[in-house]
Amino acid sequence: MPNAAHLHMILNHFPIIGTIMVIIVFGYAVFINNDDIKKVGMFLLVIIGLITIPVFLTGDKAAGFVKGNDGVTEEHIDPHEDFAKVSMIAMEFTAGISLITLILFRKDKAVPVWLGFVLLLMIIGVNIMMIYTGHLGGRISHDAIMKHF
Repeated sequence: MPNAAHLHMILNHFPIIGTIMVIIVFGYAVFINNDDIKKVGMFLLVIIGLITIPVFLTGDKAAGFVKGNDGVTEEHIDPHEDFAKVSMIAMEFTAGISLITLILFRKDKAVPVWLGFVLLLMIIGVNIMMIYTGHLGGRISHDAIMKHF
């Protein structure tokens, strides 16, 4: 059974890669104005939002496992934790908007074009935040590699 540090390392890729996949699916749907594909993209974002919760919750325990280990740069832990909290809030807010949109525009109701574009911009913003959170996390134990970025 994996411990919290293993679980955190396994799951932390989903918010980054998942939102990239959502950007592709949802972005395509917005540009061709296809509501069925938009709804698939929003559903995927809700799933990624749910996965982000255990990623965040395992972070503190993961920090406890790695503190004091060789190759760990502890001064990078707090900035990673702080930005992870902001990123998680942004993810959950955006996933919540997606869920509300799915509920309001279920069945044959069309998602307004403007809402699709706004949501796409939000998803892109969240992805940038998640990438930066991952970058900060990578500096904790991969500082020699990450210092060039």
